[in-house]
Amino acid sequence: MDDFASRLSRRRVLSALGSAALLAAWPTSGRAQSTSTATRLLVGFPPGGTADVLARALQTRLPHGDAPLIVENRPGAGGRIAVGELKNAPADGRTLMVSADPILTIYPHVFPRLPYSTLTDVVPVAPIASEPVGLCVGPMVPAGVRTLADFLAWCRQHPKEAVYTTAAAGTTMHFVGSQLGHASQVDLLHVPHRGGAAAVQDVMGGQMASTVTSMSLAMPHLGSGRLRALAVASPKRWKRLPEVPTFIESGFPSIRAEVYYGTYLRAGTPAAQVEQWHQAISTVTRSAPLLAQLEQLSLDPMTLPQRDFAALVRADLERWGPVVRASGYSADD
Repeated sequence: MDDFASRLSRRRVLSALGSAALLAAWPTSGRAQSTSTATRLLVGFPPGGTADVLARALQTRLPHGDAPLIVENRPGAGGRIAVGELKNAPADGRTLMVSADPILTIYPHVFPRLPYSTLTDVVPVAPIASEPVGLCVGPMVPAGVRTLADFLAWCRQHPKEAVYTTAAAGTTMHFVGSQLGHASQVDLLHVPHRGGAAAVQDVMGGQMASTVTSMSLAMPHLGSGRLRALAVASPKRWKRLPEVPTFIESGFPSIRAEVYYGTYLRAGTPAAQVEQWHQAISTVTRSAPLLAQLEQLSLDPMTLPQRDFAALVRADLERWGPVVRASGYSADD
């Protein structure tokens, strides 16, 4: 993983953001006392994951007045602990969360006793990046299987091998595979792993036929010949793999899924602070250094007006409900 800890001086930050006035006006809830009060970027997973890397990229570039800006990893419960920490933080604009969308758009349909509400406990601030989900196959599947239709035909002929593995149950990838099974009337068995990298490695090693995975994980292995992408779930073909069709093109118009990473504040944060963070984060997301880092990670930059980002989260929360219910899956905890 590339080191994102090359820190910019305040002058370089202000130059990159193009707004010294933004820093001068930054809310400090009492600037004279702010030197001992850190602004936190919560991440619900251990260091090294995508959300953590993005949080640390923001940490080096965001203005934050005269208070330190720290990344605080709060791993556990699939990211839910971080949301709980955000929910219980003061609504003063000093605690943000950097997270992938499923914690707020899919989990509410998966966990019957979720201790937070997407609609009432958090405020979407600004997106950072997105990536498509895709179906990839490995050596267990014959080289002559070149399309999604070929793969489904092979699964019908080899029902015991009709398996897809993912990073975990209850994820975007899990439910994309479930949608494919229902729509194609192929009995695809889901095998969850403890992490997407392990799932990809099992497919490359020939232990599993296929994986539904984030494409940033798949990209480094697609040139090896031991992993082949058959379809991506983005609305249109992904620019990094223009030869790979979408699920929509492959005859499954309802299968559309991208994982996006964004920033969130606690509900009740003053609107002026929400807007200040939105402007600052969006400016960083458009900056050349961050764009270069996203390219290295095979992530696509994502910027939206704050109200549009909030509307996207609400729409996806609603959209995933029927998909999760159709899968029959519900988490125990």
